[in-house]
Amino acid sequence: MKKICNYISMFILLLLAVTSCKDNDNWTIIEEAQPGTYVVGSATIFSGEASTSALKPVKLDLGDGLSETKPEIIGIYTWLKAGGEFNISVCKAVGEEPVHYGKGEVVEEVPDVISICNLSAGGPAFTVASDGLYNIIVNTSLNQVSILPVSWGIIGAATEGAWDKETPFNAPKFDATSTTVEWEMSTTLNAGEFKFRYSGNWGYEIPYDAASKVKIFTDVTGTKEGTDNVLTEGFSSMETGGANLVTNIGGQFSVYMKYDIRAGQFSARYVLTGEPVVPPAYPENLFIVGDAFQGWTPETDAEECIPVNGTPSSFWKIAYLNPGGFKFTVKLGWGGDFGIAEENADAIGEYTKGGNNINVTTPGYYLIYVNLEDNTVSVTDVNIYLFGDVNGGTWDYDEASKFTVDNAAKKITSPAFAADGDLRMCIKHPGLPDWWRAEFNIYEGKIEYRGNGGDQPAVPVKAGQKAILDFTDGTGVIQ
Repeated sequence: MKKICNYISMFILLLLAVTSCKDNDNWTIIEEAQPGTYVVGSATIFSGEASTSALKPVKLDLGDGLSETKPEIIGIYTWLKAGGEFNISVCKAVGEEPVHYGKGEVVEEVPDVISICNLSAGGPAFTVASDGLYNIIVNTSLNQVSILPVSWGIIGAATEGAWDKETPFNAPKFDATSTTVEWEMSTTLNAGEFKFRYSGNWGYEIPYDAASKVKIFTDVTGTKEGTDNVLTEGFSSMETGGANLVTNIGGQFSVYMKYDIRAGQFSARYVLTGEPVVPPAYPENLFIVGDAFQGWTPETDAEECIPVNGTPSSFWKIAYLNPGGFKFTVKLGWGGDFGIAEENADAIGEYTKGGNNINVTTPGYYLIYVNLEDNTVSVTDVNIYLFGDVNGGTWDYDEASKFTVDNAAKKITSPAFAADGDLRMCIKHPGLPDWWRAEFNIYEGKIEYRGNGGDQPAVPVKAGQKAILDFTDGTGVIQ
């Protein structure tokens, strides 16, 4: 009997030992902190320097779809409480007491967007104004911390605000038991592309060293490419810096986001709650053909129009037209071709899609804009503008930055660049929703169009230079 009691006692002790191993390591204090940088304090969900409170390398945005990590730039997304304080804790070696850093000199402060401060050993602890998810990034070489409040929204061609403005989620809900944060919204989506974003901009630049900055991502998206990058009714993992998400149907949706603090993982899903709205089918390509252009044989004479970014119904083209006629085809061959319903005398005009050729009497450059949703064809004078750095930093159509058309020489020339910077050019047309949806640039002497792509690679230029374009052969020079 005594032996049985001993066995029972040993079993109970073993059971208690095993059970104690299941403590959530968010709450477990590590007796000897491992080397690293941590966020700790009463404002956090962590009770000490634990693996889940450690800052890890941050993916940085290099542009053109490229990213990298730097060992000096580390960060963590975590929930912070307004009623508490927190510090950045740095442990240099096992067995050494971690050093707690507080708030030092303010480097940059943008309300509701970012706070960048120097770290001060023993300085006053950090606080936040409201409960929420925050992105905390430390530059270990500069001894600086950047703190960004994270208020997620959805943005893109599929959303009500298109690519100009985020549609915000409802207030986040924090679950202390599962250490997750969840957001939800009910919204109308159109068929198209979208991402999840915060801060009202595509990333944010923070100091890297005394002379340069690095850019952090402020968006997340799916992990796949193209039409496979979709949400489902089950949660799918999200990542920073990936391809746009796609929804192939429109309608009323409930959209959900979740962040697992322990796993450091964002995920999202959506559920169609109303009737699906199937978008009309538009051709993927549109071509111009005719003796006003290069000839009436589509297989050899047709030339492709440029898709308006994120607008499947619309195409545009700048073309030098000779006396004659032209129309459009949807392939390099006849079938599905169209022109206008009206009988016109010369090229310029606003027309309805129909079966007649578009007649040209006056030779020269023209801007052609086709909207298949409205079934309209527009032919206007060419309007091209400089944007951004090179027109003095103006992100709007400025008549002083308008190109000059020389039909005799078949050249279109910009005014002299007002400042050093990156060259950006675009057309202007009443049907164009945003300037960047119809921009182009010069690469190795060739005009290349943005079309449905992302931002084109930067083209640095100098003040006083000009861009000279020849759309008859698709070439351009900067001189």
